[in-house]
Amino acid sequence: MEEKDVVIIGAGPAGLSAAIFTQLDGWDTLVLEGSWVGGQGAIAYTVSNYPGFLPGDGIALIENMEKQVTSAPPAGVGAQLRHEKAISLDAEEKIVTTEVNQYKAQAIIIATGSTMQQLGAPGEERFLGKGISYYAKRDLEQFTGKRVLVVGGGNSTAKSAILAKSVASDVVLIHRRESLRAYPAMTKRLQKEGIEIRYDTELKEIRGTDRVETAVTVNNKTGEEKEIGVDWIIICVGTEPDTRLAREAGLEMAGGFVKISDQMMTSKPGIFACGEITRGERHLITAASQGASAGMAVSEYLALEK
Repeated sequence: MEEKDVVIIGAGPAGLSAAIFTQLDGWDTLVLEGSWVGGQGAIAYTVSNYPGFLPGDGIALIENMEKQVTSAPPAGVGAQLRHEKAISLDAEEKIVTTEVNQYKAQAIIIATGSTMQQLGAPGEERFLGKGISYYAKRDLEQFTGKRVLVVGGGNSTAKSAILAKSVASDVVLIHRRESLRAYPAMTKRLQKEGIEIRYDTELKEIRGTDRVETAVTVNNKTGEEKEIGVDWIIICVGTEPDTRLAREAGLEMAGGFVKISDQMMTSKPGIFACGEITRGERHLITAASQGASAGMAVSEYLALEK
């Protein structure tokens, strides 16, 4: 078991920002990330509202954050970042268990962000990674030249469909309502790109053998079912806070979010939280600012404790 002053779970904008402050204040800081650095920010098609960052791909902003966190001084603050998935948290003993190690900390910051919401359609979990994804941008190469079905109605859905159209042989977008939530300009772009949109339509079932082969859709007004031959399905129906670790650790919740004090501390002493799991606004700037607040709060807590 390794000992650290601070362990941060999650390397999104909130977790990375927190690490900058704790490491700068002299606390040995470890950031754990089970998937990819940056979370939702890393797959943002365009970031246009982050001060000091000209409109551009979200991954560029995240890469700069990561470099600042992990690079040795003076280029960065020199915190550690390990690609390990946290599977459990002992809030009483302040121990984080990953798939390969255990870490005991003086303080822990939970910054697990959000995950893409699932539909719950039959076959969805079975074919995950075998014809189903939630991130068009990351899986682009896998559905190049293939028939793609996109599910959802927001701006991210529209952008996913447009991106898929640039490489796929055919793209169909289905939405359960009679109009998209996406901006009118995005809807016009879909039409311009020749993407077929089927309104009042839901994904009922996903079928196949080893991979996705057929999508069964249903019109929620007429009840008419259709089978569509597809090779890949992109599901973009929103995100939900990833509070599993916090809930299983027995932290107090409020309305589906982790409850925190004005000092970013949870119901367990020495366990802090920040970002979308605390009902933070879903913007990179607010996640980063919450992370900064959590980092400063942890530094103060450790200084008083020591």
